[in-house]
Amino acid sequence: MLGYVWEGIRAGLVLSLLVGPLVVLLVQLSLRRGTVASFAAALGIWTSDVLYISIAHYGLEGLERILENDYLNEIFGTIGALLLLAVALVMWFRKPPSLKANRIIPSRRGLLSCWAQGFAVNTLNPFTAFFWSTFVVTQVHNRELVGYESLAIYAGIMGTIIVADAGKVLGARKLRELLKPATMQRAQRAGALALGMFGILLAVRVWM
Repeated sequence: MLGYVWEGIRAGLVLSLLVGPLVVLLVQLSLRRGTVASFAAALGIWTSDVLYISIAHYGLEGLERILENDYLNEIFGTIGALLLLAVALVMWFRKPPSLKANRIIPSRRGLLSCWAQGFAVNTLNPFTAFFWSTFVVTQVHNRELVGYESLAIYAGIMGTIIVADAGKVLGARKLRELLKPATMQRAQRAGALALGMFGILLAVRVWM
């Protein structure tokens, strides 16, 4: 059983090392709206991952038919690219937050908005569907893992992702403490450029 958990941990470590739009989103939310808001976005990401795991594990045939539909893949990719570009534009033109101001815990509506951002960016990323469908097929279904075996490998990978994302959020909080007011806008615009590039690359990958 521990062997399957370790397999999940290794896969989670590889996935967590990939630098993508989700990392930028978590860091930027932590810098602008605080640690709680960033954790709300991370919860949205984790919810999306669990949803993909459930769909892939219990409805594999249906998911494969969906993924083989190029038209649907283009729709998801286009929406995801537009979402990233929109967030990048807002981030670019938005006034940087005051680093001296005390962080105020967002309202329930604000936290729900952050959760929705994380959920949407992860769900509309074609890489997420590709990764989970491939992982479930090759590491679970093809090896005929059932019951506690499959649960152990899923727990290993999700546990690693959660710990890694939490580390990124807390690391961004420490970064905020080190940033000077003069560099805050540059850091924010660097994040905006990164998200914009991810959006453009996603659109190119979908349509080219």
